[in-house]
Amino acid sequence: MPLTHEQHRRRRLIRSWIPAALLLVISAAAVTVAVTARVADVGAAPSAAPSNAVTARGTSLFTRAGLRYIADSRRVFIDATARPIQAEPLGLAASGTLTIEPPTEGVYEYLSVVGPGGGTRFMGTSIEIRTRGGLLQSASVADSNRVLTYRNTLELLRERADRYGIPTGDLDAFATAAATAATRGTSYRYSIHTDHALGVALTVTASCSSESVCSVVDVLGFG
Repeated sequence: MPLTHEQHRRRRLIRSWIPAALLLVISAAAVTVAVTARVADVGAAPSAAPSNAVTARGTSLFTRAGLRYIADSRRVFIDATARPIQAEPLGLAASGTLTIEPPTEGVYEYLSVVGPGGGTRFMGTSIEIRTRGGLLQSASVADSNRVLTYRNTLELLRERADRYGIPTGDLDAFATAAATAATRGTSYRYSIHTDHALGVALTVTASCSSESVCSVVDVLGFG
């Protein structure tokens, strides 16, 4: 029996609805993948550490097993409540530099440090651990993903100064350094420092081009 005009109309409606429904499902799936990837990128909760990958206090070891766990969790945890910190028990060379970078470009590593005055966390695309004379000397965090303007850099330095009690007067010469570099067409570096961040030394250094395009490195000193 031939289809009626009404039946033809309904079939056209059904055919036009199916692609739209599929598009909605595909779009939802894409959003889910993007959100999941972003959550992983900012550091999903790591799996439980194997007993040979961390110290008895749960801080990082830099042995083969420890470095595998760091690569998996993207977290480095240093206990600086008591110093000096011996390098050998942590699996570090007596003197040298160990650079830790994520296995995937564009994601972050996290450095957590607890000192006599409390704890804090920094994030960046690389963490550098330095030892000298059998002792842990410093841990630094750099972020190659962030290219900062002069204004961005000044805001970041102010945030660090506010958080760690660095005198705001230490920032006064930053504008002068930037203006001098722009006039001379040279790059420049500017640092702020405190010995009282968490009870350990903290130096924040901005390295800038003559156009004041900057990158910032945080260095915690344990020596």
